[in-house]
Parts: sequence; C-alpha cells; structure tokens
Amino acid sequence: MLRPGEALVLDWHRLAICCAGAGEASLYAAGEEGLRKRKGLVRLKGEDPIYAAHAIFPHLAGREIKLDASKTFGVRRFTSDLPGDFGLRAVMGYLPERTER
Repeated sequence: MLRPGEALVLDWHRLAICCAGAGEASLYAAGEEGLRKRKGLVRLKGEDPIYAAHAIFPHLAGREIKLDASKTFGVRRFTSDLPGDFGLRAVMGYLPERTER
C-alpha cells in the first residue's frame, strides 16, 4: 500500500522524562526523500524501503518482523507483530519471545 516514493517508518516516541526508555513505537508511511535527510533514522537492509529510529534499531537487528497494511474507510493503517510493551523491555535488552496466535 505504499505509494511511489514512500517508505515505512518504525519510529520511537518518548513518553517520559525520568526514564530514557519510556516510550512507544509507531509505524507509518512517509516520503522517502524527506526520511533520508532526517537525523535519528536508519534505513534497514533489504529491498523494501523501511526506516527505523536509532533508539530501537539495535533491538530489531536479526529479528524477523511481520508488517501488515489495511485500509479502513479509505485510511491506510500499518501494523507490525512487535510486542505491545516494546518500551522499557527493549531498552533493557529483553523482548518477550513470540507466541503463536
């Protein structure tokens, strides 16, 4: 569902000042030209144009992530199979193992 010139972004949003790791990841589409200029993003290896925030990039390395796209009332929505509690656990170097759904 990416339009020409777009890329997916796995971004990190800090939610607290007291803990560097308190935050939340989001997935959205944006123009790739602008993303190349944006500090704090790393382009992931592979054919698909996907960028990740520096804060979470090390926790994605070597990990297979499933991405999905859907449209509801004409609005595109991108999702991933990353755990919902990606915040502090990821910063501490621990992500829960996957479970079959």
